[in-house]
Amino acid sequence: MGRRKKITEADIKGEPPKPRRKRRTDYYNGTKKGAYTLIRPEKYMLRDAVVQVECPECGGTGLINGQQCPRCGGKRVIDQVVVHYKSDWERKFCVLCDGNEKIIRWAYEPFEIPYSSPVMLRQSLYRPDIYLEISYDDGHIEKWLIEIKPVSYSVVPKPPKPLPPGCSDYKKIMAFKKKMSSFQQKSMDIATNYAKWQAAESWCKRNMVNWFIANETNTRGLFNGNLNV
Repeated sequence: MGRRKKITEADIKGEPPKPRRKRRTDYYNGTKKGAYTLIRPEKYMLRDAVVQVECPECGGTGLINGQQCPRCGGKRVIDQVVVHYKSDWERKFCVLCDGNEKIIRWAYEPFEIPYSSPVMLRQSLYRPDIYLEISYDDGHIEKWLIEIKPVSYSVVPKPPKPLPPGCSDYKKIMAFKKKMSSFQQKSMDIATNYAKWQAAESWCKRNMVNWFIANETNTRGLFNGNLNV
């Protein structure tokens, strides 16, 4: 016998049910969290696909970078590049790449790398988070491809403890099913991440680019001005 539905005041009055709240946007469901306007857009590699939001002279909108504004006497529009990031951590990387003088070129999700998905069992496309080029004092230039992920998304989780034989407690059974579903979903996510990273590492070896997975342990001090990547 299933659970009884709780009768609310809206059911008594015959009103339609209230819509559910939307989930908070975060990094892991692929939604955009915010936008960052670059201070040095000349270093960004994907400037052609970015649209100017507003003319600094008259407030005209819908202008492309470098286009002359017809409303304010044909003055050239100042280039503005806006990067739409998916997490606060990605925003920190954008600020670092934009403001650090050692980084001469960079881009956010610049290209796609094909990989074999172990979950979908087909070819898929993977977009790495950051591509950057670092120039050193001796003239040497290093190219880096960076993926931003917490440590928890690269460690295989432990399976939940099994129920004792003959367990008939409804709450324990439902709690175990919930833990098992979470374990299976996280295991599939980690398997997909490893497949993506393996394809990215192979691409980097073919193109003479350094591969780096940034997490909370190996980037300590990075946002305080240090660039020890």
